[in-house]
Amino acid sequence: MFDNVDDIYSYIGQAMFNSLPMNWDKASFYFLILKVDSAMQSEQTYWLNGKSYSFNVNKIDGVVKRTKCAKAFYSLYHIMKKNEKDVPWNKARFEITSEGNFSIDFKYDEDFSWYNALDADSQEYDDLDIDLINQIKSWDGLPESFSRYWIN
Repeated sequence: MFDNVDDIYSYIGQAMFNSLPMNWDKASFYFLILKVDSAMQSEQTYWLNGKSYSFNVNKIDGVVKRTKCAKAFYSLYHIMKKNEKDVPWNKARFEITSEGNFSIDFKYDEDFSWYNALDADSQEYDDLDIDLINQIKSWDGLPESFSRYWIN
């Protein structure tokens, strides 16, 4: 369905635009890959007059309309892979402004990769603090100075 980067960017931007209210200043679509092609987590936020609000790309005027944004991000992931073993990124952030500008950022976050690889039934997973999990999942991730006990 998505053959090139321009088609993907256009699709995601249009899906965001269609779901946004009449007035907004900036919007962001944050995408986390949990398992390539099958599991993801996303968050959509827009800002108006300095305040942030959530929105959902799968709702237009309150009506559920399934978009193919996850497929678009997965397609982008595959286009960016250099070879079969390459993991080009596990976090992506697509931002648009009401003036029509957009940017997209990618990152491979090793802490998120570690967290994502944990067995959800393990004691190590159960012992994780929710604040630590939320920080790992955030775009900024953990600060460089954080003591990463899981790295030997």
